[in-house]
Amino acid sequence: MSRSDATWTFRIARATRRLLGIDRERRWNTQYANGVWDGLHRLDEMAHHAVLAGYSTRLTPAGALLDVGCGDGLFHEHLNGRYGSYVGIDFAEPVRRASAKADARTRFIAVDMHEFTTDERFDAIVFNESLYYHRDPISCLRRYEEMLTDAGVFLVSMHRTPKSDAIWEQCAAHYEAMDAVTITNANAVTWTTKVLTPKTT
Repeated sequence: MSRSDATWTFRIARATRRLLGIDRERRWNTQYANGVWDGLHRLDEMAHHAVLAGYSTRLTPAGALLDVGCGDGLFHEHLNGRYGSYVGIDFAEPVRRASAKADARTRFIAVDMHEFTTDERFDAIVFNESLYYHRDPISCLRRYEEMLTDAGVFLVSMHRTPKSDAIWEQCAAHYEAMDAVTITNANAVTWTTKVLTPKTT
């Protein structure tokens, strides 16, 4: 095999892995294992988690929660047990790190958000800094709508970037914002956090 052929073979294999999500899962597992995301526990990262937890406590104080892209359970910590049941989903390494928090009301499941399915219904589904990692954020929300109870809500937080601004614009075509908060920390990092409900036709 020539060097040119080998290069193209590598590129095709890499593209295939990325398409199937294999590289993505390996990268996230490696980053969590190496402590890359430990900084999410800093004080300057706290505010948007606290707002989400406040929304959850107010709107679904004893509800069933699904945390999509739960990481090592940081949002779960901010809930301080104020829920009826909690399911967190993410890749294997962050779920392994979160597993010590599991109890009779709390489960962590190792699964890609693109592939998760369940017959359970949730009063709130949380996308805390995870929605913009989905290949198609709006189709993601539409699919997860099927897992909401009749009065269920999405609790969504995204770091402010041009990409997240575009996603919010797309969301506005399909979802009503019951409330929205913009948070800027001392380092001038900004998040937007919203409570979304599906628009009725």
